[in-house]
Amino acid sequence: MIVREASAADARGYIMLIKGILAEQPPVDTPYAPGEFNPVTSTIRDLIIEYNASPNGLFLVAEADGVVGALSCRGGSLAADAHTTDLGVYVATDYRDQGVGSTLLRHAVAWAQASSVVERVELEVFAGNARAIHVYEKFGFEREGVKQRKYYRGGVPIDMVMMALLLDKPGKSQAR
Repeated sequence: MIVREASAADARGYIMLIKGILAEQPPVDTPYAPGEFNPVTSTIRDLIIEYNASPNGLFLVAEADGVVGALSCRGGSLAADAHTTDLGVYVATDYRDQGVGSTLLRHAVAWAQASSVVERVELEVFAGNARAIHVYEKFGFEREGVKQRKYYRGGVPIDMVMMALLLDKPGKSQAR
């Protein structure tokens, strides 16, 4: 398996990855219902290009017989939040518990640490997903709070844990 920056040519593989994950039973921790994710390939191509061209954005893929994992960091678009990036990660069923998610996170954290812009990497994770929370904590993410009843699945409310990794950058003022 290799982890690399995604290219526009990875759009279809990314869509197939997400659709495969959404078809799992029981459902995995994602807000999408299976029929709710139907992007046009060119839309995902544009996102990949946009994220990777941005100083506070990143789109990675893990590749082994196609796209088996993906990580995206979408940077803030305002002067007030340009130092922030919102992280999301997906790993195909057959590649879970094999270090794919950790490898993607390791690359993303290294990218954020090397960035002259990014000081905050944030994410939301399903409150019941102890495995994912443990992995995020292993990489230095800290819990900041809970969004109660953020989603509903089958009429059941689901809470989301907000987590962030704060990076101290030498020479940057923490007061804004």
